[in-house]
Amino acid sequence: MSVDRILCLANSYKHDHRCVAGIDLATKRWVRLVGRKIAGCLTIEETCYSGGNEVALLDVFEAELGDKCASKFHPEDVFVTGRPWRPARRFDEPRDVHFLKDYLNKRPALLEGYSDRVYVRKFAQVPANRSLELVRPEDLWWWIREEKGKRRNRAVFRLGHASRVRYDLAVTDPKWLEQLRSRPAGIYAHESFFTGKPPDTLLTVSLSEPFETFITSWWRESSTCRLERDCRPAGRLFTQVVQT
Repeated sequence: MSVDRILCLANSYKHDHRCVAGIDLATKRWVRLVGRKIAGCLTIEETCYSGGNEVALLDVFEAELGDKCASKFHPEDVFVTGRPWRPARRFDEPRDVHFLKDYLNKRPALLEGYSDRVYVRKFAQVPANRSLELVRPEDLWWWIREEKGKRRNRAVFRLGHASRVRYDLAVTDPKWLEQLRSRPAGIYAHESFFTGKPPDTLLTVSLSEPFETFITSWWRESSTCRLERDCRPAGRLFTQVVQT
């Protein structure tokens, strides 16, 4: 076991619980923190400091890491012990912005593809290189829609000025979802949420674990496909908003 400092770049909903991920400042690599109470997730209590505050984006905190629990879909996963996390500092100094630039995806492809899902068969022989990525979106819009009585919240954006690929991903960021709940169904420019110039906005994109045995609409959800076991998705992509 080791006590490492983690830069939080995601604290999102996952099966009514939490998924916390970021950069391990000791190894300079992505990590996704996993508890032992609920498979693949963290409880809200596990994401809180001893004072009761939940870890926030751009917090640097100390966590005691246990054994690695990586899968062929989630190579970054590692268990945390029951020791409470301790806040260290906020990651908001000028030099910190330059640090994040080194982790930005500079390709038009997102997590080994151009869609809102990656299929299991892709990893049948070779495990995923990564399941977490930091991107700077271009032409970012927020799409709120009603489907079969359920409210869907999506982030729609491009990567790179020259890219014609538009991504449509589900939103799992608790704080951003709060803002979207106050608006009726529709599509909104990112700039409309700010009175002045919006802050520099990055998105943390995460690939989920395999999603049942069929292809469904994605996180940025699309159309449903017929049952086909050998091409079920390895998971959907989800986004977390990081504003610097």
